Amino acid sequence: MLAMVLFFIPVLMAGLLAAVNILPRKGAGTVLLSFLLLAMVSSIQLNTGYRDVHVDLTVFILFTTDLSLLVHLVLKSKLQSLPKHQGDRYRLGLVGVSLAMLLIIMVFQGFALNIFDSSLYIYHLNLELNVLLLAFMFYLLGVLQISTSTILRCIVGFSVLNSLLGVLQYITNKSLLLFSAQSSINYYEGARVAKRAIGFVGASNGAGNLAAIFFPVLLYYFMKKRSLFSIAAALLNGLFLFLTFTRIGYLSVCVQFLIFLLYARMGTGHQLLKRLGAIMAAAFAAILVYQIFYDELYQMLFVDRGNTESHRFIQFSGAFQILKEHMWFGLGAGQYVPYMQAYHGIDDIALHSQFLNMLVEQGLFGFAFFLLVYVSLFVWTLKKYKGDGWFPVTLFLGNLIVVNFNPNQYYSLCIYTFFIIAYGLVFGWREDAVHHTADENGPMEGSKCPKPKNQIVNIMQMNEGACNSEQRRCL
Repeated sequence: MLAMVLFFIPVLMAGLLAAVNILPRKGAGTVLLSFLLLAMVSSIQLNTGYRDVHVDLTVFILFTTDLSLLVHLVLKSKLQSLPKHQGDRYRLGLVGVSLAMLLIIMVFQGFALNIFDSSLYIYHLNLELNVLLLAFMFYLLGVLQISTSTILRCIVGFSVLNSLLGVLQYITNKSLLLFSAQSSINYYEGARVAKRAIGFVGASNGAGNLAAIFFPVLLYYFMKKRSLFSIAAALLNGLFLFLTFTRIGYLSVCVQFLIFLLYARMGTGHQLLKRLGAIMAAAFAAILVYQIFYDELYQMLFVDRGNTESHRFIQFSGAFQILKEHMWFGLGAGQYVPYMQAYHGIDDIALHSQFLNMLVEQGLFGFAFFLLVYVSLFVWTLKKYKGDGWFPVTLFLGNLIVVNFNPNQYYSLCIYTFFIIAYGLVFGWREDAVHHTADENGPMEGSKCPKPKNQIVNIMQMNEGACNSEQRRCL
């Protein structure tokens, strides 16, 4: 299978080059992102010839896409325009160097530490490499002036398909995924068996994480378009989130919506009154639902669903004790569970916190590089979306909530989706812009804005039952 993919890389590259050269910018961006998302949700893994060592298809698609975009720029002599985007070059450099250093630390771990589970180690290497390749891809898309709105439309479409799949899963009690179409979506951790939608992620907690990541994008899209499709997409995502029965996903979305209500532009006094009315109505509805359906909700979300919060905090406490023994370089990527089995005789599950997992397995050095990337992306998007500051705040804070109470490190689709959105906001071209300098990715003056033309097998499944110089950068 791996040999076949390597053989078809030139064919894929030729097809991608044709798409970029023939299609308009909006169409080319949509095709490239759709192709990438298709590879991500396919969960196809390629055998490397070594036992239990596989590489997911996404890494080959990303490599081929990046190479195709680079060749296109060379053939079109557009590389000479790169020095004009000093701000984006700096951003790519910081993200690229940080992720490259993280990868170097992980490779060092492979030589210096005991790697108990090579498949998990390769999975994490593969994951971080894909995040790095995504950064390079979106930088090149920015050079080609692919707009952020095109990227967000693809995410909205992805969200709708994911929501529809989740509803069908709940109705049929089947996963309907490529390699496990007939598997049930039953969840066995509670007092009784419960159905939980899993979407494209393949795991119910991961599906809840993905819905929470989609929420700010769908809300922003609705605020810009105010169309029937945009409200339908948001409502479908809300229904999908409910069917996952992921409590931390509910909390994340509630926090995000509260931030939107409090910090979005107030506008006129009438709009302010409408917003205050919406806040009071939401609070009243929440109290009413709590009073009327408390027993049913408690039965559904805690008894049937299983109450696991207490174990998570016990697990976090133990993880910090382990960290003291492996402070600088960690246990090794993906090695927490086998380490606990080998040295402590504990059959633990994966750490239910992506950030804590990064700290324990990659040590302080690796975690520092990862945190630098996360904080930098947040600061850059916050500067670029000054007029809509609630959007980056809800996106990054909402993601921070869900990834630190679920084992998000093994929900690769959630990680890729978040970074696609974050990179798209940082490197994409804004179309609703106000003036800004060439080195600052902020809003542009409306008069200067150009007019727009009219995977990886989810490991947690086993545990549960994934301008040129005149045209400034602009959305």
